[in-house]
Amino acid sequence: MEKPIITVEQYEAQVIYVRFRGTYVQFRKNSRKMFNELLAYAEKYALIKEGFTKVLTIYHDNPFITDASKLRTSIAMTVPPNTVLAEEGKISAMKMEGKYAILHYELSLGEYEQAWQYAYSEEFLQQGGYTLRDAVPFELYVTEPPKGFKGTSKTDIYIPVE
Repeated sequence: MEKPIITVEQYEAQVIYVRFRGTYVQFRKNSRKMFNELLAYAEKYALIKEGFTKVLTIYHDNPFITDASKLRTSIAMTVPPNTVLAEEGKISAMKMEGKYAILHYELSLGEYEQAWQYAYSEEFLQQGGYTLRDAVPFELYVTEPPKGFKGTSKTDIYIPVE
């Protein structure tokens, strides 16, 4: 895995999401179903905008502190700013904003864990002079995630910093 290109940016987005509670393995098994629920809602309310809409995975808990069975992970989708949303069923909405260190990767399925380990490593945080802030980190899929271990996708990892 190559080192990422790193940028630091202010990011602001309104998202709709479906949250899951359980291990990352259980989340992966349920993520396609969750995405389909999110997609159906977005289509119902015409929220998908070509060139604008992005899909994210949001990590609400630290896996080194939280019991694996209680980890909260969400599949999310950006929606146009100032969209009035009605929460419905399992679909909720939130706003994400602030300063993020963004690690731009081209990853295969087997490289995501290593990319996240680097994002929270002393090497990355100290050498970059980053101080973490209390907000959720997330993956933003620039291209569709790989379906098998041979494919790759462009994925940006957003780490909230001060």
